[in-house]
Amino acid sequence: MVLRFSAKGKPASAFKEEVQAFYEATSTRVDYAPLGETLPFVDLHIRPLSGGLCVLEAKSSPYVNRLLGASERDADMLKLGLTLKGRVCSGQAGIRSYTDANVGNAVMLAADKTAFISAAKNSHTLEIAVPRERLAPRLGKLDRALRYGLENSPELRLLRTYVASLLHEEADYEASTEASISSHLYDLLNLLLSGAKEETELAQQRGGRAARLTAIKSDIATNLGNPALSIDWIARRHGIGKRFVRNLFYGENTNFTDYVLGMRLDLACSLLTSPCHDRRSITAIALEAGFGDISWFNRTFRRRFSITPKEMREKAKSDMGHSQAF
Repeated sequence: MVLRFSAKGKPASAFKEEVQAFYEATSTRVDYAPLGETLPFVDLHIRPLSGGLCVLEAKSSPYVNRLLGASERDADMLKLGLTLKGRVCSGQAGIRSYTDANVGNAVMLAADKTAFISAAKNSHTLEIAVPRERLAPRLGKLDRALRYGLENSPELRLLRTYVASLLHEEADYEASTEASISSHLYDLLNLLLSGAKEETELAQQRGGRAARLTAIKSDIATNLGNPALSIDWIARRHGIGKRFVRNLFYGENTNFTDYVLGMRLDLACSLLTSPCHDRRSITAIALEAGFGDISWFNRTFRRRFSITPKEMREKAKSDMGHSQAF
């Protein structure tokens, strides 16, 4: 499940206490100090995962956050922070004194050492907490990442997209699904940090493909109403070939065209049955869902749901009326 914490509009002292108490509840000891003269704000989303993993999204006003060192239980944790907005600076005792991460770059910290993270302006970051022992034994880039951070790269962008999708998903995962997600994340981290060819190839085959598919599906969901949406359009946006896109969907026993059609039909059904859209015409809803041909929309909708769009809307209104009567 996703844990949420949001605070704004409070004096700095009370704000600090609330933020520190939330971090302590997630087994992290911090000394948090908001910066600036305006009232601070912070918005945090945290999703714990199996295998000791945890992912976090943070939107915050300027701050300095001093990490006080983890408990013995969490001493082997590594924390990778990815900057989406703003400019985040960090330092790590005994490893390095300072790293400056602009948008697209990342820093890595070891939980068993004191450290600081700061942002002089409003910031938006993602974080992955991972047990060091669960990573591959040979990671050629790990020491360098701890000393100098990581610059923007295709592997880092792939990891960022995958983590963001996990935090924006509201539903809880079944145990088997969560285990697969954790495995994908470990593969992507190994891909990002590995200097060994065999580990890189393994990560590309498993975690890389899973993350690519997740990113593509997220892009499709965002652009269902875009008439330009096609396999060519998706391939160009993601810098991969059409054949690779096709094979990703074949791996899930479907194809790109059927997947997009199913998503558009699900969106149309959701809009037709929502009281918020009951004054809109069926044609307008079909167009929003990405159907340029209304006859085609009606045929495919009936084939999928065994009733027409009009009948679906009427049934939803009838069901709503019965529920209100009781």
